Amino acid sequence: MTTRPIDRNDLAALYAECAAALDDGEYERWPAFFTEDCSYVVTTKENLERGWPIALLSCESRGMLLDRVFAVQKTLFYVPRVQRRLVGGARLVGAGDDGAHARASFAVFETLVGEHTTLFAAGRSLDVVRYEGDALKFAKRTCVLDSSLVPNSLPFPI
Repeated sequence: MTTRPIDRNDLAALYAECAAALDDGEYERWPAFFTEDCSYVVTTKENLERGWPIALLSCESRGMLLDRVFAVQKTLFYVPRVQRRLVGGARLVGAGDDGAHARASFAVFETLVGEHTTLFAAGRSLDVVRYEGDALKFAKRTCVLDSSLVPNSLPFPI
């Protein structure tokens, strides 16, 4: 596969725009940040370090991401909340046949109605990005939670 060099401004914009869409509750926009043949996985640091193929959430195509959006918007029951994502330290760390390898740290804060804001999850994302047309997109996204104590509800994408 021939790949063009990744523009660092495009990389920063991909992370920022994806987080903003989720923060704004625009879940229907989320799958567009991924290639058609993408994968999206949420796991824990412990599972990753021990080589355990255990995922809290796993989607293996943009179609599965669309199904997840449908579930969040139409079928899941959850306490109303606001989430805010902070993404930092986005950087390119290498390249492979599948695209450019990137990393970023994240923190997701959550406010349930009538309660104080709390840290919902923190960790890092291990990503493969590539251009699809003129748009940089996630081809593989693995969100690795720092804690093995997983929140009891993971309705929204990290």
